[in-house]
Parts: sequence; structure tokens; C-alpha cells
Amino acid sequence: MKEIKFDPTSAEIIEQMRCIPTMAGLENGVVAEVVRMANIRKYEAGEIIIIEGANDKWLYFLVHGELEVNHQGIMLHELNRFGDMFGEMGIIDGCPRSATVKAKTAALCLALDASLFNGMSEANRVALKNALNQTICENMAERLREANKKLEQSTPWPPIHLASR
Repeated sequence: MKEIKFDPTSAEIIEQMRCIPTMAGLENGVVAEVVRMANIRKYEAGEIIIIEGANDKWLYFLVHGELEVNHQGIMLHELNRFGDMFGEMGIIDGCPRSATVKAKTAALCLALDASLFNGMSEANRVALKNALNQTICENMAERLREANKKLEQSTPWPPIHLASR
């Protein structure tokens, strides 16, 4: 993994950050604070980004590439869209990582250390958390729909016969 820090004074970087759907509606001051906390990380194909069972406070957005999410060696989900967020569950509940995320191809990710959120001004922290919560809810709904489709495709449960009274 190669890591690059952003120039927090760059107006161009702030505008590019706004292309990430979660950041699109945030005011410039909020995005500027996020830029100060952010790193760009470049991963090679096969490189591990998040390790299941690890504890950390990093939140990621996919910029380019394809990633796979695995739980106990079973592939659950692929990430391949610009702005896909991952690593959010660990910052929601503080529990160890529930899955491993691996670069399927060379990938570029925006990495945020969520432990730095408390250093933001209160108004900016609230705005960022609201935007993140919206994205988290959308992600959870999408993943639940995917899980439901997989369940529908699996072997059906035997019918339940209720005794009549």
C-alpha cells in the first residue's frame, strides 16, 4: 500500500472530493476539514485493505478499482463503483472488523481516520456524520436486498403446516 496526504489548501482537491456522493452536499468548510484528515491509498491486486477481526477506526471510499468483501472466506459483496463506502460498521459500533476487504484489481481509496472526527468543529462534525449516516443507511438497505436475493435463490424451507383448532 502506498499512501499520499492531500494538500488541505487545494481548492481543486476540495472540488474533487465533492464528486464522492457522500460529500456532494456538504459545505466547503466541512469538506476542507475532511481533506485535512484524508489520505489516498493505492493498493495492488490481491492486497488486503481491511482484515476481519482487526480493530481500527478507518473509513474508506473507493475511488477506482474493484474490491471484494469476504466473511470467513466466503465472498459476500463486490465494490466497484466510484464513492462506494466501506469500513463503516467498525466506526458505528466500535466492534472488530466483520469482514476482510481485498483489492481484486489495482485500487485507489480515500481513507479517513474516524478517530479524528472529534477534532472537527461541532457543526462540521454533525454535518459530516449526517451525510455518513445517510450513506450507511443506503448501503445497509442495498446489502440487505442482496442478501434477500441470495436467500430466495437458495433451497426453499419446507412448508409449515399449522394445526387447525
